[in-house]
Amino acid sequence: MIEEKEIKSAYEKNEISANKHMTFALLYTAGLLFLVWFGYIFKLFSTSEDTRILTIWVIPFVFVLLVIPMAFIKSSFLASNKYKYFALSLFVIAISTLNVIMSKHAILGWAVCIILTGHYYNPKVTRIMFVTVLLMIFVCLGFAMFFGEFDANLLSGELKEEDQMIYNFQLLPKIYPDTMEGRTEYLIDLMEVGENRFVSVFTNYYLGRALFTTVIFVITVFLNKRTRYLLNSEITVQSENQKNKTELDLAKGIQLNTLPVETVNSDVVEIVGELKAAKEVGGDLYDYIELDENHVAILIGDVSGKGVPAAMFMMKTITSFRDFASPGKSPSQILREVNASIYKGNRTSLFVTCFLAILDKRNGKVVYSNAGHNPPLIGHNKAFRYLKCKPGFLLGCFKDCFCQDEELTLEPGDSITLYTDGVTEARDIKGDFFGEERFLKAVNQHEYTCIVEMHHTIKDEIAAFVKDAPQSDDITILTLKYRGSNYTYEEKEFDAKKENVLDMLGFISNFADDHQFPEEFKNKLVIVGDELFSNIIRYGYENNGGSIFVRLLFDESQNKFAMTIIDKAKAFNQLEVNNKEVSGDVKELKVGGLGLIIVKKIMDEYAYDRINDKNILMLKKRF
Repeated sequence: MIEEKEIKSAYEKNEISANKHMTFALLYTAGLLFLVWFGYIFKLFSTSEDTRILTIWVIPFVFVLLVIPMAFIKSSFLASNKYKYFALSLFVIAISTLNVIMSKHAILGWAVCIILTGHYYNPKVTRIMFVTVLLMIFVCLGFAMFFGEFDANLLSGELKEEDQMIYNFQLLPKIYPDTMEGRTEYLIDLMEVGENRFVSVFTNYYLGRALFTTVIFVITVFLNKRTRYLLNSEITVQSENQKNKTELDLAKGIQLNTLPVETVNSDVVEIVGELKAAKEVGGDLYDYIELDENHVAILIGDVSGKGVPAAMFMMKTITSFRDFASPGKSPSQILREVNASIYKGNRTSLFVTCFLAILDKRNGKVVYSNAGHNPPLIGHNKAFRYLKCKPGFLLGCFKDCFCQDEELTLEPGDSITLYTDGVTEARDIKGDFFGEERFLKAVNQHEYTCIVEMHHTIKDEIAAFVKDAPQSDDITILTLKYRGSNYTYEEKEFDAKKENVLDMLGFISNFADDHQFPEEFKNKLVIVGDELFSNIIRYGYENNGGSIFVRLLFDESQNKFAMTIIDKAKAFNQLEVNNKEVSGDVKELKVGGLGLIIVKKIMDEYAYDRINDKNILMLKKRF
C-alpha cells in the first residue's frame, strides 16, 4: 500500500516536471515563430504575397497563445491533470500553423509533438496525441495546398500519357498566379484532364507522413512503457532502501540508547564518553558504572566488522559487561565472564577488543586489564603518555580468556583516555593514517580544565587531518579524570526562561563570594553569564523553553576558575563570530557577537563543542 502511494506521488511529481518542460517548450516555439515572422516580413521565404500577408497576421496571434502558459508556471493549475492537454493543444496549434505555412518541414514538427508526450509516462496521452497528429496532418495538407508556400509536391502532378498532349498544348501555355484563386483554378484544370491532385497528395504525401508518424508513435510508446517500468523499479528499490534506512536508524537509536550519554561529575571524578559511527550503526562501545561508593569501572571496546552484525555483537558485549560487573571483582575476572558469555553461539566468528579499568576514588589506584585493545593515554595537561600495558587477547574467539590485571595510580589532575582505532587510523585523502604519534602530539598541545575541552581538541585535530576524506571507521573516545581533593565545584540546572536569568547570575555571584574572587572579576563574570544565558534562551531555544545546566569549578592549587554551560537547544555556537571591537550601534553585531567580545576580554580560554545533541560551552580563567 505504501509503495502504491509512493508510485502515485512519483507520477504526480513527474507530471508537474513534464508540465514545466512543456511550458518552456511552448516558449521556445514562440521564439521560433517570432524569427519566422521576421522572415516573412523581410520576404526571406518563397511564397505568394497573399500567403505572406496572411502569415504576418496569423503568427502574432499564435505567438500570444504559446506565451500564455508561462502565466501558470507558478500556479496550482500547473499541477492539474488538465494542464498537459492544455499545453499540448497549444503546441499542436503552433505546429499546425507552421505546417500550413511551411509544409515541407511538417513531419519534423509532428514527430516532436509525439515524442514530448513520452515525458508523462502515460501511453494514453501518447495515443491521444498520435490520433490528433494524424488528423491535423491531413487537415494541414489541405490548407497548405491553398495557403502555404509553394511546394511542387503539393501543386504539380503526373498526367496520364494520353492526356499529355492535351495538357501540354491547352494548360502549359496558361500562367496561373500564385494566389489562392490561381491555385484553385490550377487544381480544377488538372482534374479536368484526369489528374485528381487531392487523391495524389493523400496517397503519395499524406500516407508516407502518416507511416513515419506511426513509427515515431510506436517507438515512443515502447520507450514510454520502458521508462514507466524503470520508474516503478526505482521507486520499489528506493522504498526498500528507505525501509532499510528506517530500520537502521531505529537500530542506531537502540544502539546509542544502550550507551551512557550523561557525563559523570563528582568531587573526585569526571567522565565523558562519545561515539561517532562511520555507518548508521557501528561496532564500537563504551560504558562506565559506579560499582559502589568508592569504585567506578570504565570500559571501551571495538567489535570486528561493520554494520548490523557488529552492532548486535556490540550490544551483546555491553549487556554482558553490565551483568557481570560488580563490586569485588577484578577487571580480568569480569572480562573472562564477558568472554564466556559472548563466545556462546558466536557463529559469525566476530570478536571484540576491550580495555577495562576500575578506579578506587579514595586513592586514585586503578586496576586495569587489556583484551587486545589500543593502549590508553594517561597523565595531565601537556604531559600525556601512552600507558605501557600487556596486550592481552581478543574476546569472543576462544572459550578461555587470556587477560591479566595490572595497576597504576592517578595523581589528582591526571586522566586516562580510552579510544578505538578509529582515532589513530583515521585517514586523509592520500590514505595516510592519523597515527599514534600525531594523536599524542595533538593532545599535548593544550591545557584542559575539563574533559570536554580535550575531546573537542581531539576531534578538531582529526577533522583538520582527514579534511574531505570520508570517515572509514567508528570513532569512540572515553576519558576519566581524577580530581582528587584539589577541585571544588558546584552545578545547577535552570529552566531556560528570561525570568530565571537573575537566578543564574546569582548562582555565579555566590560561587565567586564563597571562593573570595576579586570583586571586579566577579562583576565581569556576571556580565559574561548574562550575555551567554540570554543568547541561549533567545536564539538557542527561541524562547520556547528548555533547560540550562551550569557547572562552576575552582582549582585552588592552580587558582583556576572554569565555567561550563550545557543546553539541549539546537546547534548554536555563540563563539562563531569574528572578533572585532565594539563601535557604532551594537545592534549591528551578529548573534553572539557582543558575548564573544566580552568573553575574549575577560576569560583566558574558551571553547564550544556539541556532544550527544547538547551544546557545551567552556570558559576558564586563571588568577
